[in-house]
Amino acid sequence: MKSNSKSIFLLAFLAIFLVRTENAFAQYERPTESISFKKSNAFISVGSGMHYKYGILGLGFGMLLNENTVSEFNFGLGVYGFKTGATMVFNAGTNKKWRPTLGFSRTAGSENVQLDVMVVHNLNDYTITTEMDFSAAHTLTPGFQRVFLFRNGSNLALDFGYAIALNTPSYGFSEKVLKIEGNQVAASTVEFTEPQELAFRLIRPSGIVFGLSYNFGL
Repeated sequence: MKSNSKSIFLLAFLAIFLVRTENAFAQYERPTESISFKKSNAFISVGSGMHYKYGILGLGFGMLLNENTVSEFNFGLGVYGFKTGATMVFNAGTNKKWRPTLGFSRTAGSENVQLDVMVVHNLNDYTITTEMDFSAAHTLTPGFQRVFLFRNGSNLALDFGYAIALNTPSYGFSEKVLKIEGNQVAASTVEFTEPQELAFRLIRPSGIVFGLSYNFGL
């Protein structure tokens, strides 16, 4: 129930943020009869977000396949490593502001990442500095996009959706022997604390998606 409540609260917050942002950008949304928008056939994008196709920060290149469909290849850096993928944007006509999206992403995983982690050994809790490995992750992301158009053919996009995990990425110690308070102990005898396990689950590249990108029209 707590998880559901948090998700509902987050979605409500995003909805309020969307309405406020739309009002803030109203100056770019005058009636189309009085504004001529340049039509762009390709885009170079930069974006950042949570569980987003660009990761924490990334780039993309999109092309207009037909009057209403954009295909984009994107890459960036996420917590689980280098991220690559492809996204289809539908209903993408020149003056279309709401656009369904469908994307696939692969996060390559990371090895030997040095972290401070909370662990349990012999029923005692410790915080140790060690190296961690994170496996590759694959996600499928249906969602929608709200676009704020500019007359030069560029646009600002807010993305919302849900990244569905296609596999269960794993994480673990890089070394078989760990150092705890000066003692060498086998990694197999050490467990993560419950808060640490929760933290690792939260940074997996799946779940509610929120992102912001600027798309330079070409």
